[in-house]
Amino acid sequence: MSMDEPDEKAEPARGFSWPMSPVNTVLVAVCAVGALLCFVLGQVPAGVALLAGAVVGGLGAVFARRGGSGDLERVNALEYADERDRTAAVRGLAAVGVLALVLGVAQMIVFAIVQVDPLPRYFALGMFLALVVGWFFANWFFVRRG
Repeated sequence: MSMDEPDEKAEPARGFSWPMSPVNTVLVAVCAVGALLCFVLGQVPAGVALLAGAVVGGLGAVFARRGGSGDLERVNALEYADERDRTAAVRGLAAVGVLALVLGVAQMIVFAIVQVDPLPRYFALGMFLALVVGWFFANWFFVRRG
C-alpha cells in the first residue's frame, strides 16, 4: 500500500461539529445582536427579553441534539430528527399562525379604542396584512403542490 492510499482500518477524521442547526444559529445570533442593540439604545426590557431568547433558545437547541432528547424538546428547538417531528412542528406552527392572526385583529381593535399614535397603529396594520398575505400565499402554494 502506498502512502497516498487511505488506510481502510483508519477511522475518518472528525472535525468540529456546530452544536445547533443553521436555523437556530441565525435565530440565536439575531436575538443576541438585537439584545445588544436594545441595551445600547437604552431599551433594557426589550434587551433582556431578546437576551433571554438567545440564551434559552441556544441552550434548548444544543440540548435537543443530544441522544436522549425527547420529541417535545426536539420540536420546540427546531431540531427535527424525523418525519414525525416535522409533522408535529408543522401542526404547532399552524396553530401559532392562527393565534397570530387572532392577536393581530385584537391588537388593531385595542389600538383603535385606546387611540394610540399612528405609527404603532400602522405597524399593527402592516403586520396583520403581512400575516394575511403570507397565509394566502402559503395556502396557495401548498394546495397547488398537492
